[in-house]
Amino acid sequence: MTDDYYTKDDFDDELDLEEDRFDQVPDEDVIEETIANVEEGNVDVHRFESAEAARDHLVAQIPEGATVMDGHSTTLEEIGFTDVLEASDGFEYLGNRIADIDDDEERADARREAATADVFFDSVNAIARSGELLGANALGNAVSAWPFAAERLVLVGSANKIEPSWAAAVERVREFALPLEDARAEEVYGQGSTVGKLVSLERERVEDRTQLVLLEDRHGF
Repeated sequence: MTDDYYTKDDFDDELDLEEDRFDQVPDEDVIEETIANVEEGNVDVHRFESAEAARDHLVAQIPEGATVMDGHSTTLEEIGFTDVLEASDGFEYLGNRIADIDDDEERADARREAATADVFFDSVNAIARSGELLGANALGNAVSAWPFAAERLVLVGSANKIEPSWAAAVERVREFALPLEDARAEEVYGQGSTVGKLVSLERERVEDRTQLVLLEDRHGF
């Protein structure tokens, strides 16, 4: 597994983050209540203790020959799933195609098409105890797959992203995840990030479309 990516630890010295407020794993009762509320919104929840088990589950969600895309996710990098996608064994990872495009307009078109992949993987920035799943990114290329575009949506999050309310979850996106992603984007792209598009997934109307893979350890931003 490659390790050429950034984690929270890389920015601890430069960012004044409220980790005691936004990065703690709640007790078991809160986790179980949150799972029940997410599932009430017709989102299947699969809970895993180990990153390896979660990664194996994610791999199993990819049908042979499917088109697959992901939003940038530190969590997916940390558990080694990004490496699986880039290997593109038995499926077409659209991210590899996009990476080979030099023309800006053509790349933008390919990103729009990629939002309609057979399976789209992304990570959540926050989970409300009441069951909402929140995600944000600057352009909207990742979260555009969430509401409708992708045929199947597989979201990954860890228990440290659970917040006591929807409002607190929005605060986590803006006050914790954004500063980290802003610092990462500055390092990788030479420009910062912003909450350009914010999506709150509250109820899935399509049966068996959307699932949340919940990790018990602390991962991602």
